[in-house]
Amino acid sequence: MTTFEIRSPDGRSHRTGSADGARTVTELPSSEPGVLLFEVVADAPVTLRWTWPTGSAVTLWRASQGARRELPTDWGSRRRIRSVRSAPVGSLVDVRDRSLITVSLSAFVRGCEFAIGVNEETGEQAIELLVDDVAPTDGVTRFVLRVDLRDVHFAEALRGVTAAWTAELGDRIAVVPEPARSAMYSTWYSDHQHVTAERVEHHARASAAYGYEAIIVDDGWQTDSTARGYAFCGDWEPTSGKFPDMAAHVRRVHEAGLQYVLWIAPPLIGVHSKAWERLQSRTLGFADGDVVAILDPRYAEVREHLVECCVRPVRDWGVDGLKIDFIDSWAWDGPVPDAPDADCASIDEGVELLLQAVRDELQRLRSEVMIEFRQDYVNPRLWQFGTFLRAGDCALDPVENRVRTIDTRLLAGDRAVHSDMLMWHPSAAPETVAQQFIGALFSTPQVSMELAALPAEHDRVVRYWLGLARELQTVLQHGVLLPARSDARYSQVRAVGETTVVATFSDPLVRLTESDRSVVLVNGGGEPRLLVEGAGPGPVDLVVSDCSGVEVSRSTTTPPELWVVDVPVAGVARIERN
Repeated sequence: MTTFEIRSPDGRSHRTGSADGARTVTELPSSEPGVLLFEVVADAPVTLRWTWPTGSAVTLWRASQGARRELPTDWGSRRRIRSVRSAPVGSLVDVRDRSLITVSLSAFVRGCEFAIGVNEETGEQAIELLVDDVAPTDGVTRFVLRVDLRDVHFAEALRGVTAAWTAELGDRIAVVPEPARSAMYSTWYSDHQHVTAERVEHHARASAAYGYEAIIVDDGWQTDSTARGYAFCGDWEPTSGKFPDMAAHVRRVHEAGLQYVLWIAPPLIGVHSKAWERLQSRTLGFADGDVVAILDPRYAEVREHLVECCVRPVRDWGVDGLKIDFIDSWAWDGPVPDAPDADCASIDEGVELLLQAVRDELQRLRSEVMIEFRQDYVNPRLWQFGTFLRAGDCALDPVENRVRTIDTRLLAGDRAVHSDMLMWHPSAAPETVAQQFIGALFSTPQVSMELAALPAEHDRVVRYWLGLARELQTVLQHGVLLPARSDARYSQVRAVGETTVVATFSDPLVRLTESDRSVVLVNGGGEPRLLVEGAGPGPVDLVVSDCSGVEVSRSTTTPPELWVVDVPVAGVARIERN
């Protein structure tokens, strides 16, 4: 057993950690005071353990989609992290949004078990990290444990983690094409598996009038079945009944002015596919009854088949990108079958060999190909292959969209982050429609509604919020993101750049500083007023608009220290300091 020392910058807290299975644990020089770095070299799985004071922590921030806002117990906190599911990072956060300790593992880790939880006997945090799959570096199995003990906002601590991952991966990170940062239309909620070439072209024409950059054609193009199942997956060829001439169809979408992104789910192979007979012995097991199995990427034969399936749409049909889905199916939790003819040791290694081959081939065909991954595929290992991340499915739920997009943004580095597709009931109030966009404000919006049939009041709301997203794109997508109260599902979210944008949800009190010269306030709460502190001391210009962008008031005033600003629900207030 090897030991290492973890000590707080003020010297008040000190713990000795153990590293079972490590050859060496070496503390590295750190350019950031309060951040400890340990290089671990190991020949076998290694377990790192230590304890840390809980202090004033109220929640553990975790990367997993739908992670509970809680302080878990040590016996209930263990999570299996894979390169295709979640990420090796956790941050203990207090009620002031300060990080008490943020723990992460380097981007070379492909698989680990990650546990930070309260020990019931001592009230301290028991931290245990079991690392069992690491991508070798120069033939050596090594990785870095990063322990951030700075007294900083938890979002800043997480930015430090993504900066470290970025430095490790370097030029292997896929470049994000600019169209991936612009609003897109998706066919999933509007059409589900009833999608056809005619419907897609109809949506493309309607979307172009709203300024969308691309259309994502989701599940249904590869099957005549509309039963929401996957028994016909595996061949990835368009069904002639719905898409009789795929290449000509894609050209028509291009002529409408949109790029074309096509859904595909490489892990899935159905018993009704033509490929089933050839590949059924190359699977990990069934995932949906006895009709859908998960292909085993450890086999070169499987990877060759899937590379061709992913490349064909770009090479032969002219699509501009792929929505590669269900890859977390490869985070296989069941017994892993023996694979005597496989050419790689782990499933994760096979997945990465597949995705690298797909990326290489697609970039050879189209330098700025777009690849969408979906939450929970947030591991930095996947930065090498995908160009934008979408929040996990949460139909009609603006609160969950808010939480999922912010969670994803906090770990995404420079990846473009998209909302889950926005939808609403045709009879919804305009404010309800606007709330869908407000929940997705700090991401790139995807929409999946019948745009050509929107009532006039919905049309105005959609155009306003799409326009606002374009106007504020730089600060919303690249500004410093500062969400408040992770434990309360983000009561307020702020992005700071040349303009400061603050969206309030359950906390209507907005505190401004002298540096906030141009401010956009978004009322995402339920009351028609906001409280603004620190807008003075001099005069300011105030313009207030409703949920569809109609101006409701304009004034110049010298605000009091605590200023009550009337802002309609789902409305916007702009404050400019003179």
